[in-house]
Amino acid sequence: MLDIIDTHQHLWNLDRLKLPWVEGVPALNRSFEISDYLKASASSGIRRTVYMEVDAHPDDKQKEIDDLTLHCKADSDVMLGMVVSADPCKAGFTEFLDANSGNPFIKGVRQVLHNPEIPPKYCLTPEFVRGIRELGKWKLLFDICIRPAELHDAVELCSQVPETTFVLDHCGNADPNVVNGQREIDSSSSDTTFLHSKESWQKGIFKLGELENVYCKISGIVARAEAGWNTDTLA
Repeated sequence: MLDIIDTHQHLWNLDRLKLPWVEGVPALNRSFEISDYLKASASSGIRRTVYMEVDAHPDDKQKEIDDLTLHCKADSDVMLGMVVSADPCKAGFTEFLDANSGNPFIKGVRQVLHNPEIPPKYCLTPEFVRGIRELGKWKLLFDICIRPAELHDAVELCSQVPETTFVLDHCGNADPNVVNGQREIDSSSSDTTFLHSKESWQKGIFKLGELENVYCKISGIVARAEAGWNTDTLA
């Protein structure tokens, strides 16, 4: 079996970190630790991992880094590195990078861009773009986790900052059933966070694929899929 590196590993201990977003999701409102992960992935061929930040409460973001650094340091642990949580738009972002510059396990930064409080084009503000340029100077990547209807914002951001490497999470958070034409757009839904058209997603993905500083993760590609999905769903 081919050895696999899981580049999007989520873990959390709710006794250590506050995760407000899981409080309304019973299936996720518990701790998921390395022992749970190893049990779930035992037959998958995964040999090493890269941790992905979990949108912890702002007060706990440094604690998250410190806890996961211990995992990365342990020879017996599968974790090789981490992508940490920070907002390039916020004051103190450069100071945050400097304070953690001695941590060799930090490989990149993510700010979730589809949260309700984050408006469209947030990632195109001068402050955000300036922070992304800083990441390039520090040789750190930025993970893009964005609403699928806003992929054009990601295209513009990545084009503006060619010296920074970007990774698109979850193939842009598309709904596979919309992309494959099996479902029409439901514009009557009260939650429009992940609402998108087949054409807009395809256009955004194509343009991102033309950029040399952009990579794409397929992990999470079925997050929007209905129960019972199969390989035909993704064809």
